[in-house]
Amino acid sequence: MRVYPKVIVLGLDFGTKRVGVAISHGVVARPYGTLPYSEGSPDELYSRLKIIIKEQKVQTIVVGLPLGRDGKETEQGKWIRKQAEILKKKLNLPVEFVEESFSTYEAKRQLGKKKKLKELLDSEAARIILEQYLNER
Repeated sequence: MRVYPKVIVLGLDFGTKRVGVAISHGVVARPYGTLPYSEGSPDELYSRLKIIIKEQKVQTIVVGLPLGRDGKETEQGKWIRKQAEILKKKLNLPVEFVEESFSTYEAKRQLGKKKKLKELLDSEAARIILEQYLNER
C-alpha cells in the first residue's frame, strides 16, 4: 500500500471575473468556493487567499493552465501564468500548473442538470484541476 504525505494544496481556476477555489488535505479534492477577481484591483483576491492559506495551512497552490489543441500555451494561458507568478510572489508559496483545457466542460458535465450557478461551476472546475494534480503525483 502506497502512503502519501499529507500536503495541503489549494487549487485555483482563474477567470477574468472570478477564481474558483478547491482544497485538498491529502488525497481528496473538494470545492471550497469562488472569489471575485478584478485585474485592475487584485488585492481583494490576494487578501482573501491569504486568509484561506493561513486558516487551512496550505503548502502548495495549483493553477489550471489551458493549452491549445497543438499543446502550446494559449493567450489565456499566458495571462493565467502571469497572474500565477504575481500570486507566487504575493503569497510566498510554491505554485504548480496543471493542464486544464476541459475542466469547465467536465464541471458542467458532472453537475448535470443541477442549477449551474457560475460560482458552483468555477469551484467545481478548481476541484477537477486539483484532483488531476493529485492523481498525477
